[in-house]
Amino acid sequence: MTAAVKIINKVRRGVQNVAYGNPIYQKILASGDTPQRLHFTPSDPWPGDAQAGQNLLSNQQSMFERTESTALRHAATALRNLRAIGTDTARTASVRLIENWLAQYDGWDEVEWMPGHLGSRIAAWIGFNDFYAPAASIDFNTHLVTSLHRQWKHLVRTISPSLTGVEAVQAARGLIYGGLNFPEGDKALGLACDLLQRQMAAELLPDGGHVSRNPAAQLHILRHLVDIRNIFNLADIRLPESIGMGLASMIPALKFFRHGDGALCLFHGGIEETALLVDAVLTQAVVRGRVMHRLTETGYERVMAGRSLLLVDAGSPPPRSVSPSGHAGLLSFEFSHGRERIISNCGAVPYGGAQWHAACAATAAHSTLTVADTNACDVDSEGGIVGHVATTAQRFEEGGAHGIEISHDGYRSQFGLMHHRILRLSGDGETLAGRDILQGAAGRGGGKEFTIRWHLHPGVQASLSQGGQTALLRTPSGGGWRLRVENGTLGLESSIYCGSATPRRTMQVKTSSLTNNGDTVTTWSLTRERKA
Repeated sequence: MTAAVKIINKVRRGVQNVAYGNPIYQKILASGDTPQRLHFTPSDPWPGDAQAGQNLLSNQQSMFERTESTALRHAATALRNLRAIGTDTARTASVRLIENWLAQYDGWDEVEWMPGHLGSRIAAWIGFNDFYAPAASIDFNTHLVTSLHRQWKHLVRTISPSLTGVEAVQAARGLIYGGLNFPEGDKALGLACDLLQRQMAAELLPDGGHVSRNPAAQLHILRHLVDIRNIFNLADIRLPESIGMGLASMIPALKFFRHGDGALCLFHGGIEETALLVDAVLTQAVVRGRVMHRLTETGYERVMAGRSLLLVDAGSPPPRSVSPSGHAGLLSFEFSHGRERIISNCGAVPYGGAQWHAACAATAAHSTLTVADTNACDVDSEGGIVGHVATTAQRFEEGGAHGIEISHDGYRSQFGLMHHRILRLSGDGETLAGRDILQGAAGRGGGKEFTIRWHLHPGVQASLSQGGQTALLRTPSGGGWRLRVENGTLGLESSIYCGSATPRRTMQVKTSSLTNNGDTVTTWSLTRERKA
């Protein structure tokens, strides 16, 4: 983030504190008729995690601390997990969660009253009302409705057409939930539809992928759109055609990003999510379609052979102006067999702060090649991508194998080098062959250290053999895969895996060497070991 942007944001926050944080503005929000109760409370349809709910119940204090890992900003997740338990104790805990928020942030707060948080909270408190209401008092319900009305009125007053990504659809969803419960709701519904239609036009690519290139963003935008469509159907309101068409176009792209375990691949700030949630979104979307083998405009390639799956990042990272979660993982890939992930990227820690964002965005946090331990494109101090990198991608078939040839020029300006990568997956899925080529101008590209990394899923155990010529990768099911590199030596180092948004220890296999003047070629292969 530039100094100018930081200054602008500081001024904006100061203006907001004066405009929204004073008692007069709160009285304005409280003026007019406030409904005595909610009359349109469709139940939230998404699955929760009962174990996560039990964790909340076993340590109630952690629920109420204002940290990035707790539930105050993510009430929908907490309420969903408590509902998955379904007990009276869980209902009471839900009421306490909301009461605590009301005690701290019922007046305007810079973070808690951001448009996306407002929209999510309004929809959550309304969508889970049928769950927690039996444990609530009359006074609580009165306070709840009054606060919801004020939060919704503030959202209506301040909604910006410049909102993008998940935040935009979260805000629109809150406008709609509130608009179906409070007076003058037609205005809010119109604002929400206008925002969503602009979003569909600006952010959805022709192949159905989202411009952020983030698989998790694809999931959550689609989930909220499905929710909005269902709410419109319940209220007997016609959904604008462009929103419905945008929803339908996103479904094949979401299927594209799934591994064999049903969860998502880890590219550009995305995390796995859960197979249960992905299944629920696809089921409720009620749109069928085959899984595509490439997303040309979004910049991904997918090869399925036998029980093996190869997913490849073949596009340019999204710039910060489009997405704050882009990664410098050019030409990186993930590889799985059946339900077992083998080669992965490190993933992301969405609420981990700037240092975590920058670390996970680094080229070295991906299963690809780095030169001189330098990012293939500029990553700013908060983890966003700066500048543009040119990429190419084409597919081919050769001897029954399915191949992808990709390249990027991210190292050209720094080192005079182009990175070309050729990946071939055999027809039976038993062998993945790779060829990494660093192409440099004579006399300029030579003598630079480069490293190729294969980050392993935490479930995979690795050991070196033959003096580092090969590495045996053992999966949880007992299967084995042999990684070989020609004319080089493999090493093992620690790594991290953030597929669930929380860092876990894992390992990476790597090989390093120096570039020549001209072309430097590294050939490697990953082959399934046959059981004796």
